[in-house]
Amino acid sequence: MFPVRSVVKNGDVRNLIISSPDSFFIKFLENKLQELSDSNTLINIGEMHFQIEKVSLVKPKIKRSCRLISATPIIVRIPEEKYEIYEIPKELRKKRYVYWRKEFSFNAFIKQLNENLFKKYNEFYKQKIEEFQLFEQFVFKKEVCNHVVMDGREIKTIGSIWEFVFSYLDKEAKKILEFGIDCGFGERNSLGFGFINPK
Repeated sequence: MFPVRSVVKNGDVRNLIISSPDSFFIKFLENKLQELSDSNTLINIGEMHFQIEKVSLVKPKIKRSCRLISATPIIVRIPEEKYEIYEIPKELRKKRYVYWRKEFSFNAFIKQLNENLFKKYNEFYKQKIEEFQLFEQFVFKKEVCNHVVMDGREIKTIGSIWEFVFSYLDKEAKKILEFGIDCGFGERNSLGFGFINPK
């Protein structure tokens, strides 16, 4: 939901974007939201009440050369079995995994990000596309810490904001990146992390 502000006042206008690679789900949701809009039914998000002014379907396409920006933090977890490979300092290691942060190997971030995107793509389409290096250039913007409530517990989640630059994408790379725009980069996408927009 944007623009993001901690205080919402009566009469404020917000935009809500919902993305998914599942076109059936998106079409179903579009029809339901349009019904609610036509009937002037209020919708609730948390404790806030909204009236839908307009529903529109957007299908972002990327070109051979483009820039993608993360609108929400990208979460990448490094599993315990890869601590030695990525030289995670012993004092920062935790049981099961650690969140990638800027003092860790950049290679760890990009490798886990790349693997995660191919894994999601192959699982969703029930295919086996061999992994190749998707990403070309990276602009690190900032590291952020979010507090997420899961199973009634508040969990500190560390992510990062990026801009990705591509100078030449072939058809296969474009297809996988467009899927990534629909489902999100990195992990915890169902919680809103890893939301990507073409610039």
